[in-house]
Amino acid sequence: MFDEIKKYKNNGHFFFKKGDNLKEVSNKVPDLPGVYYIVRLSKGRIEIVFIGKSSSLQQTGKFKDQGLKSLLNSKQEGIERQDFFESKILKETIDALDIYWFVTFDAKSKDLPGFVEGLLIQRFFEIYGRLPLWNKDF
Repeated sequence: MFDEIKKYKNNGHFFFKKGDNLKEVSNKVPDLPGVYYIVRLSKGRIEIVFIGKSSSLQQTGKFKDQGLKSLLNSKQEGIERQDFFESKILKETIDALDIYWFVTFDAKSKDLPGFVEGLLIQRFFEIYGRLPLWNKDF
């Protein structure tokens, strides 16, 4: 679906299930600028429910926000992400979340996470005519 991110070789994914510790299951995610998307696995169906980015570039050329690892262990909608994921799992009867991450800005790649996030959101919108369920706006 997202051919735009196949070029990022520093990537991976991990599963988060009820009872998991987010810091433990995300321990291999680097704290570098990038994008991620979350796939909901529920009753044999898969669906992308969120597309996001870490790190915003400041005018000085430095990134001001946290990298992927820090972001995945921060807050979403004002709630610790551990608790946010657990509440979604219970409320939406989710078997597991499959979280894919891609470093877009490092020694080999110099793509801004916001730019790549925009490409992914655009592609998703072209296919489905809406944003992913957990994305409130773009």
